[in-house]
Amino acid sequence: MATPGEYLCYTDGSCKAADGEPGGWGFVIKRAGVVPVERYGKAHGTIAKVMEYRAVAEALAALPAGAKAVVFCDNQSLVENLSKQLGNWIRSGFVNVDPQIVDDARNIAARIDEGRLAVRFQWLRAHNGNPGNERADELAAQGAREAKAELAARTRPGRR
Repeated sequence: MATPGEYLCYTDGSCKAADGEPGGWGFVIKRAGVVPVERYGKAHGTIAKVMEYRAVAEALAALPAGAKAVVFCDNQSLVENLSKQLGNWIRSGFVNVDPQIVDDARNIAARIDEGRLAVRFQWLRAHNGNPGNERADELAAQGAREAKAELAARTRPGRR
């Protein structure tokens, strides 16, 4: 449960099966009395796991300095890694971090440090009716659809 004044960050990643592996990330940040912030992005040549970490990094970048936040994610592995391993990863210089997520893991650590953020990571069940999670999922899927459409447009006959 969140405490008063905490930012609630709902994050998600998505990836479409296609040549060029189009993917997307999305987040929703809520705080009592403040208009929610929503953003999403897209990528090519990616996988869902990378988009999940990217969503967290982007959400943390959108928080003001000194913020207290709960980051909700439906990826249990990500939540466990960031809750239990991020400190070890930092101390080891990210030596044994999965190469697919190492850049985003570094960005997450940097954003927490540089922004002086107090962050807790919390798992929640996907597609279970949580409005923040459902909206983050929609945003991530939108990014993935846009990335897939870009790839399709590049491969249409007659395109140069």
